Amino acid sequence: MSLISNRNITMYDELKKSILESDEIFMNVSFIRDSGLKLLIDDLKEAHKLGKKIKILTSNYMNITEPNALYRLIDIPNIKLYSGKNSFHSKSYIFKKDKTYKIYVGSSNISKSALKSGVEWNYKFTDEMDLKGSQEVLNEFYELYDNNSFELTLDWLRKYEKSYVKSEFIKVIDPNLENDEKKLEPIKFQIPALYELSKTREEGYTKAIVVVGTGLGKTYLSAFDSMNFKRVLFVAHRDEILRDAKKTFETVFKNSKTYGFFNGYEKDIDRDITFASISTISKDDYLNLNYFKNDDFDYIVIDEFHHADAPSYKKVIEYFTPKFLLGLTATPDRADSGDIYKLCDYNIAYECDFKVGINNGWLTPFEYFGVYDETDYSLIPWRSGKYDMESLENSLIIEKRLELVYKKYLEYRKKSTLGFCASVKHCSFMNEYFLKNKIKSAMIVGDTPVLERQEIISKFKKGELEIIFTVDVFNEGVDIPCVDTILFLRPTTSYTIFIQQLGRGLRTYEGKERLRVVDFVGNYKGSELKPMFLMGQSKKNINKNHPSPIDSDFILPLGCSANFDFKVIEYFQEIKNKGDSLKNKIKQDFFNVKDILGKTPSIMDIYTFGEIPVHTYLQKFKSWYNFLEDVNELSQNQKSCSELLVEFLQFLEKTSMTKSYKIPLLMSIINNNSNTLSLEAIGSYFKDFYSNDLNGKDLNNKKHRNWKEWPLKEFEKLAFENPINFLTKDESNKIFFTFENNNFILNENLYGEISCNKESLQEVNNILTYRNSNYFRRKYLEE
Repeated sequence: MSLISNRNITMYDELKKSILESDEIFMNVSFIRDSGLKLLIDDLKEAHKLGKKIKILTSNYMNITEPNALYRLIDIPNIKLYSGKNSFHSKSYIFKKDKTYKIYVGSSNISKSALKSGVEWNYKFTDEMDLKGSQEVLNEFYELYDNNSFELTLDWLRKYEKSYVKSEFIKVIDPNLENDEKKLEPIKFQIPALYELSKTREEGYTKAIVVVGTGLGKTYLSAFDSMNFKRVLFVAHRDEILRDAKKTFETVFKNSKTYGFFNGYEKDIDRDITFASISTISKDDYLNLNYFKNDDFDYIVIDEFHHADAPSYKKVIEYFTPKFLLGLTATPDRADSGDIYKLCDYNIAYECDFKVGINNGWLTPFEYFGVYDETDYSLIPWRSGKYDMESLENSLIIEKRLELVYKKYLEYRKKSTLGFCASVKHCSFMNEYFLKNKIKSAMIVGDTPVLERQEIISKFKKGELEIIFTVDVFNEGVDIPCVDTILFLRPTTSYTIFIQQLGRGLRTYEGKERLRVVDFVGNYKGSELKPMFLMGQSKKNINKNHPSPIDSDFILPLGCSANFDFKVIEYFQEIKNKGDSLKNKIKQDFFNVKDILGKTPSIMDIYTFGEIPVHTYLQKFKSWYNFLEDVNELSQNQKSCSELLVEFLQFLEKTSMTKSYKIPLLMSIINNNSNTLSLEAIGSYFKDFYSNDLNGKDLNNKKHRNWKEWPLKEFEKLAFENPINFLTKDESNKIFFTFENNNFILNENLYGEISCNKESLQEVNNILTYRNSNYFRRKYLEE
């Protein structure tokens, strides 16, 4: 029997040697930190590859086990977590070589400190020395492992990562963590994201979106993920993003790759990694065989992917045929009025918002101050879903408000401040006012020349400037981690913009413990949603009970705080006390979209462009038809619809779908040239529908095994068993459907009314398109 205390021999040395020499490897530890598992994972994977028997039992007790550590282990079978009700503190390592057991029992969990440098006592003995003791350890291990644990699964791990909050004991347990993270290797969210990207490629996907909060290191993720590809194209819309991306890739690949730009000044076309401006590479002059072949790039990165629905991005995406395309964004909320999910086959490989980033300790917590703004926004005209800019500017640059902003800046400022303004004019006034008051200030707007912009940012980073005023230029793609104070000087009702701008200060930086946020909150539309935004909830989560700062369910990320002026809280409470305002918010959302489109929106228009989800409309107003009737927006055609058609439309909106089977069935009969459709024709429609990669994900039961090789008869059988059988057996549906002589039949009068009226046919197809898109998004993107 001998003691390992990390003085002369470390526990890491002992474990590494034992893993290499043993046939069986059992570990029983109360927690696993990524810093420690990184030391052992390669040896464990090699042991698994060699067929060695591995069993590891750990726990999520007190949130000390890191999700990242479990992601490293996920492909090794027989990893379990303790499920008992009692606390779990055991630490033992059991190795078997031939018939001899070697056992370590002591104090070391799996962390770098515990395995290498901490003061630990671990006793090593063999069954030859203590047969009874060895047997007792083995019996206890099997009791815990077999009867008091559950298997580590990917589904469980995904949920654990999203709900994980970094334990306050981490720095005591794992003091080397911060030094460890300075090594050039995947860290933070990049570990699970790289795993999920690898997995999605294994499933056959050639496109994916990664949604990651601002400041977490998306560009490094793309560099690490592209390491097994030959030629890489990195596309962005700003020069700063491209320059920073090149530095990131050079840090990862060093001299093993060649680098070049394709923009207004440089046209490098023969480099391993090309950083391209979207405004340049999307031009017809360059997007052709004289410059690029379709398959020139194996791996393409589209940064700030929420812009990708713009025609320029679509041209690039449609022209190139890479082995893999990665879209990176912090805010995939269709900010450019399009469905960017579709461009990546609705495949979100990984998501990590700012709340998860802060809870994991990857981002800096914030301290928020909601300052009361006396500006009366009710006097400012509201047009096309936003305030009239000229009137807004005039209200924001009056002397009284300038004095308020300056006063609060002096009260709350730290060292390096960004001030987000409503317009260039507002930005200019703020900058001039601060310069007049001897504050070292500058401004950056869209027209600021690149070299001047770079010079301002450089001075700011060196501390030669105290504040930069900007409009939306810094919303995305600019890395200035020294920012420790943010001023919101404009009405910000968009969750996307709020989070983008907040994210400018959330990057970790030496000496920055908390980001200070000073928000000037007035009676502008949607200001009462700020508490939701701070909790990481967008208007997509809106409900009639959205929290007030004084409510018990106002829960912020770890280490964050929020202080609102009493007048702000009073205003929020006044809005809340008005009762159920959700209907009014829905109506406002509808008319905002109407203003933007210049026409009465369809259900798909709201789905695509609206801030509030369609299902909230349907829940609150019972149906789309009822909503349009309530807001007096029914067309003449809709007003003349028969009761049967109105009832059918409501059926389409509400019919339950645990699988997508009803969609191809209803689409096939609605768009048929007769109200009668044969089972054979339906089977053919099913086959075409599920040949789409996204739709095919829904054929994932055991009965669907090898469905891609199915003959037509199998698709006919699938259509008949469900949904035809389900729909036609339900008595309430018989007014719409029947099934006779292997034919699916739609009510003749209903079919006649739909097929003879283009507007009615379009409305039915809009609902079916909505149900299809919403089904796959909610099932495969949001779960």
